[in-house]
Amino acid sequence: MLTQLGRYQVDRILARGGMGEVYLGRVVGAHGFERPIVIKVIRTELLANERVALMFVDEARIAAGLHHRNIVQILDFDLFDAGAFLVCEHVDGIDVRSLLLHLRAPPRYDIAVSIIAEVATGLHAAHEATGEDGASLQLVHRDVSPSNVLLGTAGEVKIADFGVAKARSRSYHTVSGSIKGKAPYMAPEQILGEPLDRRADIFACGVLLFEVSTRTRLYSAHSNAIAMREILDGVVPDPAERRPGYPRDLAAIVRRALARNPADRYQTAAELVDDLDQLAHAHHWSSSRAAVGELVRVIRDRAAREDNEAVA
Repeated sequence: MLTQLGRYQVDRILARGGMGEVYLGRVVGAHGFERPIVIKVIRTELLANERVALMFVDEARIAAGLHHRNIVQILDFDLFDAGAFLVCEHVDGIDVRSLLLHLRAPPRYDIAVSIIAEVATGLHAAHEATGEDGASLQLVHRDVSPSNVLLGTAGEVKIADFGVAKARSRSYHTVSGSIKGKAPYMAPEQILGEPLDRRADIFACGVLLFEVSTRTRLYSAHSNAIAMREILDGVVPDPAERRPGYPRDLAAIVRRALARNPADRYQTAAELVDDLDQLAHAHHWSSSRAAVGELVRVIRDRAAREDNEAVA
């Protein structure tokens, strides 16, 4: 078990996967200074694979250049004897996957809309990012999904994991026609291996908006093949079938974000945010972060209790 990486104290493991491990740690400084951080480690044997190594370095380099309140901040990147590690800010809370898993009823509409508006705001910042030469990075996240949207106890909403992002400046480029991302959140053009732009991320936002506001999955969680077929067929059920009384104007926003043809979607994430803001104003819904934070605290505590009961 790692206990130290460079100047970072390693406290405990958070997750383990095929690429390596994710740890909770701390920056420890003088006069009792401490700051919690997350450390993402990739093992030496994987770094020997040039494709994997370049993808990891690209994630560090691309994400480190994105500075926005709705994007998880990359703080450091370095090598050590057993591999390489990426350090990013720690968000004290849960991800949207855990939110959907532990909710017992759909959240208030104002909370659902607020979360997706914040996600779209962060995506717009990423889509508009430029390189040192001032030219657009043409960044597309490609994996906007529940596990990559973090919700903090103070109500913050942040997009994580640009590991499979498409960008003009990548050192490693995906082989043409290959697919990156999670099937139930992919735009049709992403499934077909066609050229992508920011509108693919807007489609994923539409999926998240449907799921968070109805507390139901939009596309199959049991079969990637079925999910992809539903997406390609343009299947979008009426949200009111999942949640009676669903506002028609909110359903219209969902349908536009999920349009089969990218030309029929919102052309920028900022346009989606504008419509969500106007909707909230029309319904007199608050966009307070406090409500999001309160729900996050309730769900986090509930999840902890349920996990303890399962172990017992």
